Amino acid sequence: MTDRERFPNYFIEEDIDRRKCTRVVPMKVLVIGMLRTGTLSMQTALEDLGYKTTHHMQKVFQNPGSECVMWKEALEAKYRNKGQRFTRKEWDQLLGHCQAVVDLPAAAFIPELYEAYPDAKVVVVQRDPDRWYESCSHTVMKFSSSPQLKILYFLDRWLVMRLAPFMGLLLTSLFGPQTEDPIKRRENWIKGYTDAYDEVRRIVPPEKRLEFSLDQGWEPLCKYLGNDVPKKPFPHVNDSASFDAGIKVFVKRMWIRAAKQNLPFIVGALGVTTAWWMYA
Repeated sequence: MTDRERFPNYFIEEDIDRRKCTRVVPMKVLVIGMLRTGTLSMQTALEDLGYKTTHHMQKVFQNPGSECVMWKEALEAKYRNKGQRFTRKEWDQLLGHCQAVVDLPAAAFIPELYEAYPDAKVVVVQRDPDRWYESCSHTVMKFSSSPQLKILYFLDRWLVMRLAPFMGLLLTSLFGPQTEDPIKRRENWIKGYTDAYDEVRRIVPPEKRLEFSLDQGWEPLCKYLGNDVPKKPFPHVNDSASFDAGIKVFVKRMWIRAAKQNLPFIVGALGVTTAWWMYA
């Protein structure tokens, strides 16, 4: 199986100006599920149930031009008191093509999205905090601190200008400033994780939300959403091994893009070096 067949989402590239968009489908489901809580499984499940499109962080990577900028603006307004907080108008621009949201960055805005879309169903997916942190430390944190990524920051203009500022603001807003102290880092991440769920539970009353675990399967989710139960098993995808494999594909594509961006400079430098060597 090719990389494209195994990880098709990493090969989708869009250039859609979300500021020019509006809502074309109703928002029906808001999932508060932080990264590494089975978000890709939930996205797959919801799209199997007909909720298309279901927004996931991968959608940001596929259309970084305007999405990184708009999500960064939303984060700055909420967590830095910079600019105007998003209203229904901005959410319709950014998410107007979506019937459901899972994963970050949307999971950081469930109270705001619930205010904008009060008829949407809210689903809470939360893992044990300690197990969640261990999963993050071996996947997301490992990738974000990798030497390869630091090198790519200098080579890939997309990373430097779009993804890096957005991701940096997202993670520090939720989990505090980066620290090399492993005890403090663990405290910060678990506090940010539990605070996000506590905020949703304060705002969304129990009768308006479903507390759901992926190992419960289709029945409670479909009963709450009003869908028929599919005949196929509930999806379970993107475990740690799959995450690592997917990241390798993602990084390989970033290296290819960086090489294309820097090819004229490389060719020019080789030309100058060759000329100097021949005529010096």
